[in-house]
Amino acid sequence: MQAIRSHMKTHRPMNGRPQGIASQAASASHRSPAGYSDAKTSDRPQADGLRRRTRGAFVVLVASAICLFPALGVGLCGCTQSQSASSDAGAASSTAGNAGAQSASGTAATQVVTDSMGRQVAVPVDPERVAALDSFTGEAMVMGKADSQMVAAPGGVKSDAILQQIYPGLANVSSPMSGGTVNIESLMTTGAQVAIIKSSLYYSSGVTDSLDKAGIPYVVIAYDTMEEQAQALEIIGQVCGGQVQSNLTAMAAYYRETIARVQEHAAQIPESEKVRVYHAINEVVRTDGATSLGTDWIQCVGGIDVSAGQELGVGETDYNTTLEQVFVWDPDVVICNAASTTDYLYTDSKWTSLRAVREKTVYSIPVGATRWGQPGSVETFFAMLWLGKTIYPDYYADIDLQSEVTSFYRTYLGIDIDDTTYQQMLSGVGIRKTSDNAGTTNGGAN
Repeated sequence: MQAIRSHMKTHRPMNGRPQGIASQAASASHRSPAGYSDAKTSDRPQADGLRRRTRGAFVVLVASAICLFPALGVGLCGCTQSQSASSDAGAASSTAGNAGAQSASGTAATQVVTDSMGRQVAVPVDPERVAALDSFTGEAMVMGKADSQMVAAPGGVKSDAILQQIYPGLANVSSPMSGGTVNIESLMTTGAQVAIIKSSLYYSSGVTDSLDKAGIPYVVIAYDTMEEQAQALEIIGQVCGGQVQSNLTAMAAYYRETIARVQEHAAQIPESEKVRVYHAINEVVRTDGATSLGTDWIQCVGGIDVSAGQELGVGETDYNTTLEQVFVWDPDVVICNAASTTDYLYTDSKWTSLRAVREKTVYSIPVGATRWGQPGSVETFFAMLWLGKTIYPDYYADIDLQSEVTSFYRTYLGIDIDDTTYQQMLSGVGIRKTSDNAGTTNGGAN
């Protein structure tokens, strides 16, 4: 850290982020509904009623014809009417007794969930089959103990060793996604009652149109800021219901408590000691923009995210820069989402003269049940604590990161993390499959 501080400069972030923690740190409420309802009206109940009335009229005609026969027919008619009346009374009693749990047409009861877009969506209460169509949702469902409800998840979620430990059957869950889109035919074979998708898929009309045609209601979550991530946990919990909702609500509360603790530490750091950080997201030149999640948590810790507010190429969820621009910024510290990117920076001759490479301040962000601090990661709260301990050891001296991690895993996930596993998590190696583009200067999506 002496090496880092010897090159400290007084810099401030170029631009503020309109929705980040810095501007809404205390906000814990959901967005107000935008007046949009995803519940669609249908003429199916009317058609069903007409069919029932037609069948009823037919039964009356047949019964009347039977009653024209001799005594046997009369007896049969009387018996049929008596049994029918008894059956109707029993059915009416059963329907009344299950009011609120089941509708009169026999379909499961629904609840209205307000998603991250402000849409109001009717979904089944306590659904048995939920499709997690993005990494954040898949991770949250496993960590929230909704494994028995999850019928679909991305391949990256299924490859995580710790998530597999939490849910041994994870490898057998369907993955109806490919190339950043959803295979609707494959999804329909899972019998999903509701799907949860990320905001970028929501803006892809092909996916939402297909879900609409398949009759699968979908809830949208966004996680461009830490507060949005906490809200997303609560939304996923509401969709799943039961104990899962309690688990994820508690996890969201822990997230917000951690943000508050980090802000208290960051407030003690003088401007003259602020560390300039470059965040490499898989590829070296893939980085944060002003409104990125990475910018939110780096600034919350007290760091200066050098790429925030700069002119960058725009990808699907991240931003792209160039090798030359990284040298212009010449950051004090580089943090990498993939350990192979860290290795690449230290071994490729193109980067030898970069300050962080020269001074050995390029670090791999740890990987646990999720990739800490990545947009699709639940464990951004650990990324903050880790970065604080890494670049400001004196100001975060009271934080025991290993104790935080092991306590969380024991309390919320029901597993014990030994010293070997913890060190493996810190290394970022061996827990989860690495992006094919990690450790290069290629831009673009993962």
